[in-house]
Order: sequence, then C-alpha cells, then structure tokens
Amino acid sequence: MKRITVLLCALLFTALGTYADGFETLCFSGKMGGKISVIIAFDYHVDNETCPAGYIYYPKAKNPAPILIVGDYLQGENVFVFNEYQPDGTISGTLTIKVDGFERADGPYIAEGEWTNPKTGKSFIIKDMHSYKYYHGASYTPEWFDHPVFQRANPAHIGKHYSYKQWNDGYGDYMGGDVTFHAAGKNQVHFTICNSPGNIAEGKSSPNRPAVLQGNSFTYDNVNECGYGFKCQIYDKFLVISSTTDFDTFNCFGANTTFEAVYVKVEK
Repeated sequence: MKRITVLLCALLFTALGTYADGFETLCFSGKMGGKISVIIAFDYHVDNETCPAGYIYYPKAKNPAPILIVGDYLQGENVFVFNEYQPDGTISGTLTIKVDGFERADGPYIAEGEWTNPKTGKSFIIKDMHSYKYYHGASYTPEWFDHPVFQRANPAHIGKHYSYKQWNDGYGDYMGGDVTFHAAGKNQVHFTICNSPGNIAEGKSSPNRPAVLQGNSFTYDNVNECGYGFKCQIYDKFLVISSTTDFDTFNCFGANTTFEAVYVKVEK
C-alpha cells in the first residue's frame, strides 16, 4: 500500500510539473503606504503565453478573503499591471509593481509600485515589499492560494455568465461588459457578448455556427460585417478575450471598441 501511495504522489508531482511548465510563482508581504498589511501572490508565464493571475489579500480587513487579480506582464522590465476584481466583477483597485532581486538568496522583492482606487483616485505607494516565504529558489504561498491561472475550465462545465465593471470618470458611473454562454453540443457553445467600457461593442455567435472549444479556449472569426475575430481563454474563475484581427475590423463597433477584457464568472 505504501509503495502505491508513493507512486501516485510521484505521478501527481510529475503531472503538476508538466502543467506548470514555464510558470513562476511570486508572493510578497508587507504594507501599502506603510500602514495597510497586504499579501500579493500570483503566477505568471515567463514567455507571456497567458496573463498573470493570482490574489491580493488584506489580512487585517474586517472579513479577510483573497481578491482575484488578473493583468499583464511587461517582459524585459519585470513590471506587472493588475486589476483587482470583486466577486461581481467590479474592479476595486489597480496595481502596478516592479519586481527586482531575482538573484537574491532571500528571494525577489517589489522595488516600487502603487495601488489605486479607480473611483476615488486614492492611492498607496508600495516599496521594498519582500518575498512572503522563499526557500531554495522557490516562492511558497499561503494555504488560500489556489493558482487560478492553472484552473482551466472544463469544456463541459464552463460558466453561463461572466462580467466586469470599471469606473468611468467621463460618465461618472461603472461601465463594463458581459459574456453569456449556452450549450450547443459537445465542446460547442453559443455566446452573446456586450462590452461597453465607454462605447459599445456587441455581437453573438451565428445560429448555425457555434464556437468550438479546443480545451479551455476558442477562436471565432467574422462576428460582424467588418470581419472582427477574437480568442477567448476560459478559466474556472474568469475568462480573457483578445482580438485576433487588425484595427480595421474594429470599425463596426464604433470608436474602436472591441470585446477585449477580463470577465469574472458571476452568478446571475
């Protein structure tokens, strides 16, 4: 029995190692603005094949819970830019950090950064925030960290509704987007998308042409008469849409708005 258990553990770690190929985990703890305790943990792909994602956690909050962060990695500069998403998709903060000291024995650290409330404009400087735990060249994370970018949605069980809301100063209100899916056969879905961060981009799959999932993603061409196309990558807690066609195909939506955004899985 012991031998079987050891073998299963070995197979599990081999599978995780393969699945995590090219990914690195970073975790930092410290204080924002010198007074707000915070832990920031996320995974990123060294070749930028997926967006970095993780959580920001405020341990001294009234009801502390990990808050999803998803963003971009600026290769060559070691800069990460994140939005902080509440469970209903509301962007409650923006976070920009520059990481340095990858060669240090005690791990990398946040050399400089800033967290900002997009509605109020209130911000906190982040400086000299060090690795949470770092042993033998690896970052260790708190027990609540579940590697959201590894949790790729099963084609048979993707969510029905994804959404986000961001503050728009011009309108003085929150604006954003929604994606809804309904099943159209094995590994196929119909979608309806409306994205209006300022101007409106909307479209849906053709009645006889559902999106075909390849693993946790699909690419869909010719959404409208301008030939707009996009790629959708779906994870358990969020999805990411990126355009696959050039600038000329954005014209149908007006003001060059597209479907591009991070949408959080929500319950209607």
